[in-house]
Amino acid sequence: MTPLPPLDLKCESLAGPLGVDTPKPRFSWLHVSPERDVRQTGFSILVSSAQELCRKEIGDFWESGQLEGESSFNVEYQGDPLLSCTRYYWRVRWRDKSGVESPWSEIASFVTGFLYEGDWKARWISARNIREFKSRGNVVLGEAGPEHAQAFGIYLRKEFDLREKPAMALAFVSGLGHGELRINGRKVGDHVLDPGWTDYRKKALYSTFDVTGLLQEKNAAGIILGNGRHIKYFGYNAPRVTCRIEIESESGERIVILSDETWKTSHGPLQENGLYFGEKYDARLEMPGWDEPGFNDSGWEKAVFVPGAPLASQLMPPVRVCGKLRPDNVYASAPGVWIFDFGQNFSGWVRMRVQGPAGMEVRLRHAELVHEDGSLNMGPTENAEATDTYILKGGGLETYEPRFTYHGFRYIELNGYPGEPSADTLEARFVHSDVETAGTFSCSNELIDRIHTNVLWGQLSNLMSIPTDCPQRDERHGWLGDAHLSAEEAVFNFDMSGFYAKFLEDIRLAQKEDGSLPDVAPPYLPSLYPADPAWSAAYATLAWLHYEHYEDVKVLARHYPNLRKYVEYLGKNAGGHIIKSLGKYGDWCPPGSVVPKKTPVELTSTWYYYHDVLILSKIARVLGRGDEAKEYSRLAENIRDAFNTAFLGEDQYAAIRVSRIDNYPNQTSNVLPLYLGMVPPAKIGKVLESLLRGVVSQQDGHVDTGILGTRYILDVLTRNGQAETAYRMATQKSYPGWGYMIGEGATTLWERWEKLTGPAMNSQNHIMLGSVDAWFYRTIAGLTLLEPGWKKFQVKPYILGDLTSAEASLKTVRGPVRAAWSKDASSFSLEVLVPVGATARVHMPELYPDGLVMESGKVIWTGSRSGEAVPGITAAGREDRHAVFEVGSGAYRFELKKAG
Repeated sequence: MTPLPPLDLKCESLAGPLGVDTPKPRFSWLHVSPERDVRQTGFSILVSSAQELCRKEIGDFWESGQLEGESSFNVEYQGDPLLSCTRYYWRVRWRDKSGVESPWSEIASFVTGFLYEGDWKARWISARNIREFKSRGNVVLGEAGPEHAQAFGIYLRKEFDLREKPAMALAFVSGLGHGELRINGRKVGDHVLDPGWTDYRKKALYSTFDVTGLLQEKNAAGIILGNGRHIKYFGYNAPRVTCRIEIESESGERIVILSDETWKTSHGPLQENGLYFGEKYDARLEMPGWDEPGFNDSGWEKAVFVPGAPLASQLMPPVRVCGKLRPDNVYASAPGVWIFDFGQNFSGWVRMRVQGPAGMEVRLRHAELVHEDGSLNMGPTENAEATDTYILKGGGLETYEPRFTYHGFRYIELNGYPGEPSADTLEARFVHSDVETAGTFSCSNELIDRIHTNVLWGQLSNLMSIPTDCPQRDERHGWLGDAHLSAEEAVFNFDMSGFYAKFLEDIRLAQKEDGSLPDVAPPYLPSLYPADPAWSAAYATLAWLHYEHYEDVKVLARHYPNLRKYVEYLGKNAGGHIIKSLGKYGDWCPPGSVVPKKTPVELTSTWYYYHDVLILSKIARVLGRGDEAKEYSRLAENIRDAFNTAFLGEDQYAAIRVSRIDNYPNQTSNVLPLYLGMVPPAKIGKVLESLLRGVVSQQDGHVDTGILGTRYILDVLTRNGQAETAYRMATQKSYPGWGYMIGEGATTLWERWEKLTGPAMNSQNHIMLGSVDAWFYRTIAGLTLLEPGWKKFQVKPYILGDLTSAEASLKTVRGPVRAAWSKDASSFSLEVLVPVGATARVHMPELYPDGLVMESGKVIWTGSRSGEAVPGITAAGREDRHAVFEVGSGAYRFELKKAG
């Protein structure tokens, strides 16, 4: 028998290998097989306390034996109780449908965090005397907040000795708002802006690092603290930290270093620092060796105990420096003032090289735009100062980059620099949550490829441990509307499993006792309760999307009680199933406006009530709560009927008082009920006709939608036989449209359809209109999920407009998925990749009369009937002028050729 291929292992699908803080972690593995129609029928797992035991196939913590099943992900640990702060080793083997068993996989490992209450023991500490500065508050819907106090950077240190060389050493640290751990003069790990943002009243995250290679006989641990979100304006206090270093010697001795009052604290060169303010660093105040053993800290004060926050391991990808950019252009905008143009809008900061006399002050201002005269345009930054200041210590070449701030920018204004800078003076750092790339997309239309690229830059710029709205102004919150409207695009492009699992926790913890949710999570702005229903729909949307793409029932079960509570809250605020009182934003930012011009807020609020109840009924069904699923289905029917009574006129949807409906078709009002199948069957044709009249006749193929309608309009047109109209809309180069932004020089997506450059709500880097990118994957490339976890999916590319080729790939929980097609005058080819354990439904378009479909050199379809048999392929008939085939796992190349 042919041996089965090796496996790619992963412990705890929602976590990295360090700091897994659940007593029952989950295991995942990927099969890679060149054979067709392969599936797993069983598997065995070993978990061992030592690598050598695992190598000898001894699972002293878990020997699962032969387990039956197809699942190769989210397999929950069922062994003996695990210990905190311990490394474990594991491996797996699997059996295929023929009974062939694979060899054991290579050995993988994971490290547990703190599994049981009381294990942490380290205390929260801070400085006794904290210097403060004043900075401007946060913007809320265009209103600047007051000035408020923030702390200067805080430095902490602790020395300790070791008698033996460590076999393993782990550092667990949570520094709020942000902290940087250093050992023996070196930074630990590559995280920045760490830990991720949470509501610190409810939860703080700790990071886990392997520091074995950094320790020696005499050691010093140092920590720098910055403000981040842990500031008085958001209801917290001065920075603080808790830290535990767990060391196991080669002889087995355990040494634990805890944060306590024996740590020493001081201020240093890091002065003012904040997310919106920027950072001020005075290199003259540097303390050489402060994070090394033997430093004289006699002038430092003892740390003091302070209140802390409940802790949980940071299981999402950390924020990192993920890319570097060099400037495209450097020029002087005024004497002594230099502009660096990096050619791309993004999130992060710059690293500066400078040489000059001590005390010279160099300022770096960040902006997305420049004025016509080339000077910096700070309009879109609103109240953010977005300025980093460096004071030279003198004596040679100096290098500076900030720690505890970030900016959204394309341009840097360099002021006070000694001499004339070069292109090497500044190097930009692209900073964001380091989510793994999951999908790729490209096609023959250059404009669409550019829109896709802009979406990627915009999405990554707004992943900063929460899904932010923008990276440049003094806001940068987890607005729920932006988050869920862009979510499907995000999961096509990136592995969002850990990121969204964390954000769902942020939403859950933000829920009030009455069931209400805020517009932003974490709820740093308490004035934003209760949310517009179109914003708080993120809770149900993200939970269901997470399940669909990652097949994680555990996440559904965790959030189901809170989702029920939220839907009950909506019901209490719905008169006759219509929500009139909660809506605030509605179809936000349609062309020519910020507030919705034509779509009633009551309509969008009620539609999302229906939307959420539908999702809740599906979640109940998945969780085996059949009676509750029926209850919510009946409620959804009642909401639908009330919705139609209130908003449906003779041939279109519009205002509550249908007798006063404007005859001008409203795109969003018609799109939403069509998307969820709410339109009575007898009126579907009329409502669709009204929608098309609005798109084609009144708007000449352009969008007239805000962020809500934009999310759904291309899908509605495609489903209703108007894919060419949707393609025309997606590729418009004139206003309003994504192509218009590209033509005006955008390198990300804007907040508004309009080109606005003055001081206003006009972020040049927003992701809420990025939903178009999911349509590229599903329609142009043809990849559509049919069953959770991509167990079954559809490949049905639409051959639209001037397109001659398209390709998309996606890393799913079952393995890689791919679809790639190309055509010329006489042939069409479609390549499909299906992972082990999955099936695909492949649609080959009937582009030519009596065309022949071939695969593996055989004719498998002739005109209107099946042909020769090919392993792994089953002809499934014709649908909508397509020949349809069911295929199992493997790689396929279908070819359509003209007969004769």
